[in-house]
Amino acid sequence: MANLIRYYLRASHPRGFWGKLALKAMNGKKHEALPNWVLDELQIGEDANVLDVGCGGGANIARLLKRCPNGKVTGMDRSKLALEVTHELNYREIVDKKCYLIGGNINQLQCAKDSFDLVTAFETVYFWPILEEGLAEIFRVLKPGGICVIANEMDGLDPNCRKMEHAVGMLVYTIDEITEPLKELGFTDINSRHDESRHFICITARKPK
Repeated sequence: MANLIRYYLRASHPRGFWGKLALKAMNGKKHEALPNWVLDELQIGEDANVLDVGCGGGANIARLLKRCPNGKVTGMDRSKLALEVTHELNYREIVDKKCYLIGGNINQLQCAKDSFDLVTAFETVYFWPILEEGLAEIFRVLKPGGICVIANEMDGLDPNCRKMEHAVGMLVYTIDEITEPLKELGFTDINSRHDESRHFICITARKPK
């Protein structure tokens, strides 16, 4: 538990030597199970325009690029170090103008309205200042008919989640706690998956056409 707490403390806003270690861990094998579980079930158009919110070390951007070979993926993170590591990992795609990186905060995305076919948020809602405001920004930048994907390795049901919240200053949400604001914002076709053995959750929602 102590190691996990240290990891999430560094992951919330990676910086310096320890932040770089956290980003390396994000890109490692221990954290590939969740995105693979999510993306294997997700239909992504080959020419999709995708935004990955809280892109961390950029491994999920690389996975998304493979699934939309004729599209584009934009990564957003508030950590300058995270963007640097992501740039290094996806350098060729950035040169080829298939990948773009932007800094900023989820509560004020530097993106135009109705821009993206898909917005993903892997393991990042824990650190948003206000969940509803972040989801509202995703709704704004999605194209009509676009899909929002929220995926976490913690389902909010494991007692250890509450220990993490107090130790790290993060918020761990249950499926219901995420789906309710999605409904209030006007998202439709809201679906969820729950791997109880691993405590993984994934919620998908569509912006109405």
